[in-house]
Amino acid sequence: MKAEEKNIIHRVLLESADGKKTVPGYALSDWKQRLRKLPPVPDRVRFLAPFDPVLRDRARTLRIFGFDYRFEGFVPAKKRIYGYYVMPLLYRDRLIARADMKMHRDRGELEVKNMFYEPGIKQTSALHKKIDAALDRLADFLAGN
Repeated sequence: MKAEEKNIIHRVLLESADGKKTVPGYALSDWKQRLRKLPPVPDRVRFLAPFDPVLRDRARTLRIFGFDYRFEGFVPAKKRIYGYYVMPLLYRDRLIARADMKMHRDRGELEVKNMFYEPGIKQTSALHKKIDAALDRLADFLAGN
């Protein structure tokens, strides 16, 4: 590719996370080369805080990940769907679940009240091990270890 072609912007159609629709977008001519230079997606589960930039724009999160997230901390208890302080789980390039948890600081214990998996997520023992490892990291962080 010639240097002058690198910065040409092209109109493209972007496919939604669920593959059901396309939306117009833009890409540089060398987008494939840029993608190849990215580091591999980490193969571990991460908990996202409710105000993480990935989640802050609900419409964008829904559009990119097909994940409808609403922080329910300010929602009356009877109207909550998932829980008071629910944290989404990011695995590779997908939001795979939501965990309703509570940290008991007096006991140094992280309680998982409920786990809500997204449709189509296969709950394998390998995935559960990755979630357990993420829970251990989060509990250590919250306990100040």
